[in-house]
Amino acid sequence: MPESKTAFIELSNTNLTIKNHLILDAINLEIHKGNSLAITGNSGSGKTSLANLIQMKKTPSSGVVRNPFKTIFVSQQDHFSEIAGMASTYYSKRYEFHEYENQLTVYQYLERLNKKERFVEGSLEEVSLFKTFNITYLFEKSLLQLSNGERKRLQLVTACLQDPEVLIMDQPYIGLDVKSRGNLSDFLKSISDKGIMIILICDVSEIPSFITNAIVLEQGRIVQQGIPSEIKITEAQQLKLDNSIEVDALLQESSNYFKVIVEMKDVNVSMSGKSILQNVDWTIKQGECWALLGHNGAGKSTLLSLITADNPQGYRNHLILFDRKRGSGESIWDIKQHIGFLSPELHLYFMRGKGIANSVPGITTTEETYSTLSCSDVIISGFKDEIGTVSIPTEHQEEVASKWLDLVKLTHLKNTLFVNASLGEQRVLLLLRALVKSPSLLILDEPCQGMDRNQIQYFKILLDYICASKHITMIYVSHREEEIPNSVTKILRLEKGKTV
Repeated sequence: MPESKTAFIELSNTNLTIKNHLILDAINLEIHKGNSLAITGNSGSGKTSLANLIQMKKTPSSGVVRNPFKTIFVSQQDHFSEIAGMASTYYSKRYEFHEYENQLTVYQYLERLNKKERFVEGSLEEVSLFKTFNITYLFEKSLLQLSNGERKRLQLVTACLQDPEVLIMDQPYIGLDVKSRGNLSDFLKSISDKGIMIILICDVSEIPSFITNAIVLEQGRIVQQGIPSEIKITEAQQLKLDNSIEVDALLQESSNYFKVIVEMKDVNVSMSGKSILQNVDWTIKQGECWALLGHNGAGKSTLLSLITADNPQGYRNHLILFDRKRGSGESIWDIKQHIGFLSPELHLYFMRGKGIANSVPGITTTEETYSTLSCSDVIISGFKDEIGTVSIPTEHQEEVASKWLDLVKLTHLKNTLFVNASLGEQRVLLLLRALVKSPSLLILDEPCQGMDRNQIQYFKILLDYICASKHITMIYVSHREEEIPNSVTKILRLEKGKTV
């Protein structure tokens, strides 16, 4: 594409309306060659919608959008499950894939991409980008075997191989440990220095030093614009739980008392011949609140999958859940009825296809088919642990869901499609799904991803109240210490599958 010296991205008096709802209002923005931009703002302020306009993936309702550059968008959530042909299966099958043959490896995926994009001639092992991002050691792994951080790296590499002139990344630091976040910033600076325009959607506190410009969105309008150091950070409101009586009414005191919630002794898990967990001992008693910590790929998700009964290797190990030895006649659903669960992987199953991706291996479609579940449906699905679907609800279930929505001030989303809520709002809704049946054990894996500061603070206050007054047992996973509730008093840290 011939490049003009004056070429730049321009949005002039641009509006975006979806289903009579104004998403973006009177946006005026210029991004010149050689500059970079951070887009910040609270959850639901329109950040991702603005990025879609810049990419020209969405058409404005009025105004002008001009972008003469090849633009690649890296979304918050990847599509590797669909690519691997496993997305239309049940959730726990991701932990069983090692029992099946012919699962798509990272190397095979990159080979297919290379045939389509023709980004390299010769051996994939010689691609310098793979070495920079430490991807080569992943070549033999199945796509479904990748940790959250590994999936993020593969997402970014895939985008860069398409030779973009503009690279847009939506919340790229979500789910990454401290080291990985630093490595990502260093890499983005290196490609920015080579002339690629970088546009990041991220929190103000995460804006890398090389970014030249920043804007703050509020209810679809640009309310601040300038160099990042001039952007004023809106402090989180000093919130308090002023409706504790409603919380008490919604969270019925469980009649179940368990001497031991979880007991693991010398637990080992391997996948495709590779050790994932080694000699793990862990005992959790009722009422305890734990933080499960560790780097990306340390084995945290696999460890949790044993507790949620999604991983069949629980039968091979000494594992007691809710006072019963695993494999003593209990069903998966007997275990799940005691657990409220939220994780990034679970989130994906509410975003794809008719709840779960409507995909058939070997058949692709250019149309995005999304779930028809409303926000209320997603909360109600927690009663029966349905994932991506919901049975016909009872009046009581609908009433409880409505009260929870009112409690977190999201009543306006009740009949809105879940996929049309912002990422932060979706995470709050999935937390309500985990709480709706008053579980004995609450497992929250990176629950604050995408939430703004006020949402995180309210969320922590709510969890502290619940854990203090209801004696709910909790396991909390996060790479960010500031997101961990005060009620957490115990820590289990994993490093390369071992407890440290």
